[in-house]
Amino acid sequence: MFYKYKIVDVISIKPRMFKEGLEKAAYMQLVEKYVGVYDKDLGYILMISEPKVDSLGKIIAEDGSSNHKVEFYAYAYKPLKGEVVEGEVVGIENFGIFVRLGPVDALVHKSVLMEDSSVDINKIEGLVVGRNSGYVIRKGDIVRARVLDYSPPRGLSLMKIALYMKSRFLGKVDYILENVSKKGASHEEEGS
Repeated sequence: MFYKYKIVDVISIKPRMFKEGLEKAAYMQLVEKYVGVYDKDLGYILMISEPKVDSLGKIIAEDGSSNHKVEFYAYAYKPLKGEVVEGEVVGIENFGIFVRLGPVDALVHKSVLMEDSSVDINKIEGLVVGRNSGYVIRKGDIVRARVLDYSPPRGLSLMKIALYMKSRFLGKVDYILENVSKKGASHEEEGS
């Protein structure tokens, strides 16, 4: 899920940045400090906006830096177990597919890709085919999935997200829409 947070912090502006002007220097410091960082409470911080910097700062005698209170908005991504997400298929491997969810890629294991009992994966052609349904998922397709579980980044490892698509109204979005319109048409015919 994507979040917008209002944050108040104190930033230190080094003397070499004074020529940039207070607002620009503060923005550059905030981007360096926050963007691309994972926080266990906030999630992955993707961007910041609307920094409001207190023009009265405190000078630090040791290094000549100026410390200023700043208020700004941070936009972050943090998955929730059970939430339904949509993303683009960006990788196909023998064990499943990778789906891009904003700043991270999530894995859908081949055992939970489709309602089919089994699937054939062709890594060379970049596609997955359901043996019973004949449904095809390719690199670049948009899919809908449910977040099964996730683990935050530790040390040098990235966040890991496991997705589930083996359920009604989950899977390749084109197929979901096709099935919904077929069911809608059959209900209309019954009512006629």
